[in-house]
Amino acid sequence: MTCLPPDIEARLEPATRLPSLPAVVSELLVLASNHDAPLTDFETLLSRDPALCLQLLRLANSPYYRRGCDPVICCEHAVTRLGIDGTLTALLGFTLVRDATHGPLADYWRRTLTAAHLIPAIAKVVNPRQPGELSTRALLREVGVLLLYALDPNYFELTAQAATREQRLALEHRHLGCDRDQASSWLARRWQLPTNLFLQRPLEPEGQRHHEWLDGICLELADELAGCCLDDDSDAIPAVLHRFQQRMNMDGNAQARLVDELASRLETLPDFLATTLSADEDIERLLVAGKQRLHGLTMSLAERLHHREDQLISLQRDNEALDVRASTDALTGLANRAALERRLEEMLEDAHARDKPLSVLFLDLDHFKPLNDRYGHRLGDIVLVNVAATLRDAIRESDLAARYGGEEFVIALRNTPEPGALRVAQRLQQWLAEQPMAQVDQRPLYVSASIGIAQWQPGMDSIDAASLVEKADLQMYQAKQAGRARISQAQQLQERAGETP
Repeated sequence: MTCLPPDIEARLEPATRLPSLPAVVSELLVLASNHDAPLTDFETLLSRDPALCLQLLRLANSPYYRRGCDPVICCEHAVTRLGIDGTLTALLGFTLVRDATHGPLADYWRRTLTAAHLIPAIAKVVNPRQPGELSTRALLREVGVLLLYALDPNYFELTAQAATREQRLALEHRHLGCDRDQASSWLARRWQLPTNLFLQRPLEPEGQRHHEWLDGICLELADELAGCCLDDDSDAIPAVLHRFQQRMNMDGNAQARLVDELASRLETLPDFLATTLSADEDIERLLVAGKQRLHGLTMSLAERLHHREDQLISLQRDNEALDVRASTDALTGLANRAALERRLEEMLEDAHARDKPLSVLFLDLDHFKPLNDRYGHRLGDIVLVNVAATLRDAIRESDLAARYGGEEFVIALRNTPEPGALRVAQRLQQWLAEQPMAQVDQRPLYVSASIGIAQWQPGMDSIDAASLVEKADLQMYQAKQAGRARISQAQQLQERAGETP
């Protein structure tokens, strides 16, 4: 994954609000108002908008929704994972720009949508391992262009000076500090997307062909054909197909099928582009409608969350004798305080017996009371649930995460010395800084945490669970007093993950 200089990353950060097509957003709002709309309608819509597709993949691969499952790079799988409410939550955070289809971006939209429209025909003949993933990659292949255009509105005038890919790369690096592929890779890392979402230019395989090579040359074919369509150069298409068929060593039947499939898709291309790239809608109307729909969805989700919490509380009252209910926090699903004290004592006894270190992290969310006062307890509950999911993803099965009370959490790490505990704390702070824990007025809501670390290791006097938690709690207060969003451990204080004051 490409790492860029900090100053370039700082310039790219505001550019991550990628623009969507107004015509697609208009259809989205119609779908959002239809409670019976099937998920397949959303999948079809996503195949026409790179920004919405990325928003969906970002949420589907977040700690809350991923929950230890494999990453997804296919819109169809992302929609299935998120369900209707999660899909709407991701898509209603759209961004619009004026003259999206008639300004400098017009050629980008036409080329991207043409390639995405043609790729199913290629996949049908070539039969790649995951045709859905190939379609998503085709849609996102040049998404770095949107980032660089947001970085510099004169981007297309700049790259028009380049006659070759190498010249274009040189211009991008000289004027912007990175190229479009590096910008795409940076976005994947920033949003914790799968590392293989953006394929680089394929190298000819040595020996047996592999899946990524096959996907790569299929994407190259779709891109070259899209260029022919954009340049209105149909005479160049046979030569493009001939080169592809030679690289693939296709027999006559496969060649004929490919030509037929592409001809069918090319026939429907003008209507597809005309519909998707229709005249810009009333952007103000779309923004107001999207904000209203997202507000309604947020309230509905919060109501259901509270209803679910009420159900869990009622079930807990009816089954007080069951240990599993007695040891679980009803809202977050983590271990509660009583279970923490009991299980931490067991972990300490095991550590003493085996002479293995045991570390405890005490986390307190910063400024949580003002957040509750400003947005209400329902949103606060959503934040707590998402933070708990993040904690759960950060630890091993042998470790323990618990809600200590309110906005306080405790993590116990078996067989983990102090450096390992610090790495876990740093990773948590990084995830909290990069992953929103809620949405407010179409904007992501981020939270931070102050973290204290305490430890028992061989050679120390024996200690009980309450005392070890108290030591971590005191370290957390040190972090709070030093300015919050810090890590404190045995006289050492860190402002951010990986930074030492």
